[in-house]
Amino acid sequence: MNILSIDIGAGTQDIMVYNEERGFANAYKLVLPSPTRFFAEEVRRSKEDLVISGYTMGGGPFTRAVLEHLRKYKVYMTEIAAKTLRDDLEIVKSYGIEIISEDEVESLSEKAKPIRISDVNLRLLPFLSSFGVDISFDVIAIAVQDHGVAPPGVTDRENRFRLIEEKVGGGIESFAYLDGVPENLSRMHSIFESLKRWHKGHILLVDTGPAAVLGSIEDERVKEKKHCICINVGNAHTIAMSLIEKRIAGVIEHHTKLLDKQKLKYYINKLSQGKLTFKEVFDDGGHGALVIDENQPEIISLTGPKRAKMKGLGIFSAPAGDMMMTGPVGLIKAALKLL
Repeated sequence: MNILSIDIGAGTQDIMVYNEERGFANAYKLVLPSPTRFFAEEVRRSKEDLVISGYTMGGGPFTRAVLEHLRKYKVYMTEIAAKTLRDDLEIVKSYGIEIISEDEVESLSEKAKPIRISDVNLRLLPFLSSFGVDISFDVIAIAVQDHGVAPPGVTDRENRFRLIEEKVGGGIESFAYLDGVPENLSRMHSIFESLKRWHKGHILLVDTGPAAVLGSIEDERVKEKKHCICINVGNAHTIAMSLIEKRIAGVIEHHTKLLDKQKLKYYINKLSQGKLTFKEVFDDGGHGALVIDENQPEIISLTGPKRAKMKGLGIFSAPAGDMMMTGPVGLIKAALKLL
């Protein structure tokens, strides 16, 4: 099986090309700037009006760059691209952005600079091919974070955790969507729709946090343990899962900037004791927590680009010998199990 695996975070996109015959040790790897950072820089370099089309992708730096650009210039966006900023297009309009149809992009491009956004850059394929890499992939697996489209009266944070808590009690693979994605997961759905236009094989979408946790289990020090807690300290979000024989016994997700080592240690202790509550984490500015069983871990693993700030809470896991490949390894493990 030939798999292209891409973990798209706030800072980087981590890419692995995996073939079952070569295994993880000989997989090809790339670490590149994340799409949101790449397109944010393109916006900042522009000194003119913009017409933005393409697909819904990760916001963050890109959203901030567009809002800064609006102070001096006009910005036109198609509906799908505009959902990168907010799912509610009325809010996007309130920023001063003009929502346009796909048919208007070409004519507006004569007076405004066109930018076509997407989480997946198709120029990656000819780049890989130029090095002799077989790009006839059986599976393309992508990890992104998706808050989902919140129903009226529900905040993005609440909605995000609702998507997580319904998986507690099952395996981490339950976070994976194979060959189909619910429409309320607007970012994942947009990626799926863009990929299936040209890719005839399987498409796998997984949230970034669970993908990293699944990948961290592949570290040899973690793999054989029945009781563990795996933590992914991302640039934007930190997620910790309490696992009993690979079953999710509890989970917490918080914003990394609101955590230090002492606070995370406190939360992990309560997670293992089965005493951590949604309210405690949500009121602290996080997404939430849910615990259904206590779990005294044999090992605690840490991964993610901000793991250094939590040094001492556990081991630094490095599946396939590379911490930056934790997400891609998790995606590949999910694909191999589901297929």
